[in-house]
Amino acid sequence: MKKFQVLTDSTSDLVGSLRKEYDLDYVKMGFTLKGTNYEADLDWKGISPDDYYISMREGNRSITTLVQTGEFENKFTEYLDKGLDILYISCSSKLSGSINNGKLVANEILEKYPDRKILFIDSLRSNMGQGLMAINACKLANEGLEIEEVVQRIEAEKLNYQTYATVGSLEWLKKAGRVKASAAFFGNIFGVKPIILSDAKGNNYAFKKVKGRKTSLDELVSIVKENSIENETNVVYVEHANCIKDAEYVKEQILNNTSIKEVYISDIGPIIGATTGPDTITINFYGKKVTIVGEE
Repeated sequence: MKKFQVLTDSTSDLVGSLRKEYDLDYVKMGFTLKGTNYEADLDWKGISPDDYYISMREGNRSITTLVQTGEFENKFTEYLDKGLDILYISCSSKLSGSINNGKLVANEILEKYPDRKILFIDSLRSNMGQGLMAINACKLANEGLEIEEVVQRIEAEKLNYQTYATVGSLEWLKKAGRVKASAAFFGNIFGVKPIILSDAKGNNYAFKKVKGRKTSLDELVSIVKENSIENETNVVYVEHANCIKDAEYVKEQILNNTSIKEVYISDIGPIIGATTGPDTITINFYGKKVTIVGEE
């Protein structure tokens, strides 16, 4: 019988089958698109991923919100009432303030549950890098580790969880304030494609630039080959924003050119997609420790 519940949030991009397999749950962020408010539901209730990204292709911007305190209160109470402690693995604090809202709620709610614990891990990641961290926390819990032991293990290995991305256009990063307008303008004109990683401090940093879409996809494959840990159990999660053919290409190249045996494809969720835009491809895996620190 498990002693604690692992929670994550909407930026983890964990599909329903994985959440069910590992008994994972999450707290929801939100977004507004064309004047309509939505929960950032990882099963895409309310709007399909195709409709979401097609709307963005038409020029509509998605405005996102943090996990609200009421959402934390409801989810924390649900599991505390079951007699379970809680481990919340959050989106990088460099990208979202949701973890701060969670800590505020925890401080208040634990007064009603003095025998329970709510612990936090700032993943320094988002996307399935964050999701993989949550999955492995569940695996450790199922092995019988106490919640403090799981936190210690995950914290020690946090920088082994890797997320890299390339985008179709710099326009969405510009709108989100991630690149200067001039850099986005000239980048789009000359076909420059940044390779972005989640760095050692939890920022998303364009550490390399290549020219052309295919070159950027091939660069992601090279990154997997160079940085993944070569064993039979490692998997890669390829996510895409309304560009399934490119995701399938990356999957095929990873399987053909590395020792990775399993590659899964899924949609980039609405929170990550709001910043990166349509035609984004991400790769997520457990590998060598990230040491790169980008510019603040």
